Amino acid sequence: MIQNTVYFKSRPSQLINLETFLLTILAAPVIMLMDEILKQQLPFSLIPEKLTVHLYRFPVYLGAFVLLNLVYKVLQVYCIRYEINAEELRYYSGIFRRKHEYVELYRVKDFSVERPLIYRLFGLGNLIIYNSDKATPVFRLDAIRDPEEKYKILRGLVELNRREKHVFEVD
Repeated sequence: MIQNTVYFKSRPSQLINLETFLLTILAAPVIMLMDEILKQQLPFSLIPEKLTVHLYRFPVYLGAFVLLNLVYKVLQVYCIRYEINAEELRYYSGIFRRKHEYVELYRVKDFSVERPLIYRLFGLGNLIIYNSDKATPVFRLDAIRDPEEKYKILRGLVELNRREKHVFEVD
């Protein structure tokens, strides 16, 4: 039996949240502009007093929502972890409710590496694993550093695991 050594641990990059970061940056001036427009253009004499208070605070509420969304997205990516040991691929995720997935290495059928332009600029890529597992037939390791190196390690472990368990793929 192979020793139960973790061959690599990895986390996805926060580059996954690039869209959220850009939208948050764009939302800040829009919220400030909305605040000015609300203070200048709304006919507050026609609006009830209780509603006026909330209309003045609406940009603050909107800003808090955008900021909370950004924090949630960052935490969501931060809580993802991939581990590969001699027998299985492990995936951990979740902030409030942790999710653990395991894929036996002898079930892996094929691999694919994607490297979009923005990921290549930062030395990142996606490693896509196709397997015969019913729960997750396509498993993605998104925005990981050096996906080709991880692919080589994983491919060697899959072959070793198949030989050790006497598993052969039949289509």
